[in-house]
Amino acid sequence: MNFGVMIDRVKYSLGMQELQSHDETVFIKQYLNEGLLDVIVRTRPYTRVITLTLTANTAIHDMASDIISLLDIQDPNGNFLQRMTREDITNAQAQNVPGFAYEEPLLWVSPVPSVDTQIKAYGIFRPAAMVNNGDDPSNSNFGGLAPEFHPAILNYACWKAAEYTEHEQSAMGEKWRISYEGKDGTEGDIARIKRILSKRVTPHGYPRRDLTRNIGGLSGSGSYLGG
Repeated sequence: MNFGVMIDRVKYSLGMQELQSHDETVFIKQYLNEGLLDVIVRTRPYTRVITLTLTANTAIHDMASDIISLLDIQDPNGNFLQRMTREDITNAQAQNVPGFAYEEPLLWVSPVPSVDTQIKAYGIFRPAAMVNNGDDPSNSNFGGLAPEFHPAILNYACWKAAEYTEHEQSAMGEKWRISYEGKDGTEGDIARIKRILSKRVTPHGYPRRDLTRNIGGLSGSGSYLGG
């Protein structure tokens, strides 16, 4: 579902105007981008790798505009760096011991490079804002959110737009808020996406218990063996 389709769905659901003198789609676009970011921050749905440039002779890097969640760092030689605490990485930088630390939004990498250096970062990264009608949240540049999760963005945008328009039929957006985040956190889009993602990252089911270890088994003839 691309940006243009989303705009139309919110606009027609709430009867918002698109007049030159009063274009309410400006707000819809803001709400859709806010919704996309909120879904990504809450559910962490798409891990990818990007190239980061470390500024020379800089011990601490402010990554507020780039990183939502950082998982791993790979140095220019292809080595994965050990994750450390803030205290340990400070000591590591003083001794040129390889490693990294991340405490949102600050990043430490050791050794501190003497020239601008590119590294690979694995994690959840802040998406670019959707601007054009063809922009699609499933594209990695816009968050990499799977198409089956796009209705969550719509529910968020409808919730906020309904608050703005004072939409009485939805109780000022409460209908869409509940659809988005549920009444108690166990329902709604956010909880559903988290459940689906947790199942997708599970490599296999639990192994079946071998009860014959405790109760014996059957011989080839069918006779019971065991104590």
